[in-house]
Amino acid sequence: MSADLKIFVTLFLAVFVTTMGAGLVAPLLPVYAHDLGAGAFQIGLIFAAFSLTRSLFVPYFGKLSDRKGRKPFLTSGLLTYFLLSLIYAATKTVTTLILLRLAQGFASAMILPVAQAHSVGMLLGPLIGGLLLDISSFRLVFITGAAIMCIGTSVYLLRYGEPAQKIASYRRS
Repeated sequence: MSADLKIFVTLFLAVFVTTMGAGLVAPLLPVYAHDLGAGAFQIGLIFAAFSLTRSLFVPYFGKLSDRKGRKPFLTSGLLTYFLLSLIYAATKTVTTLILLRLAQGFASAMILPVAQAHSVGMLLGPLIGGLLLDISSFRLVFITGAAIMCIGTSVYLLRYGEPAQKIASYRRS
């Protein structure tokens, strides 16, 4: 496999599983928020928060990643997205959901300009999320979403992260 193809496959897999994890959770957020006591306006805020921060920061991170390199932004975005996803399972308030969505929009803005395998992940995520909710609970949906995002982050880090680069430099010496 050529180096370019390996890069493409790694980026595709990392972003694919990350968007699938997000897609797993997104269609269920209104139901979860309602269970936490959210009204229609607050549910709207939960979705608007993500879009707001992503829309504001995509141009910024796009330009910055062109100058500084894409790896730091993709790595930071994937790690942040993963860590924030873990918090969903412990969330008890609507305000926390809104803040999580603001932060995830920010993390998404670091990922989006760098690589997009968005459509397939967002196609499968809602289907799997709905199935998991039907057979279990919101907690399982959120934990599964976080696990899937962890896989995407790990795939990326193993190929491009600092540990992978250190291993490669040791091999060269």
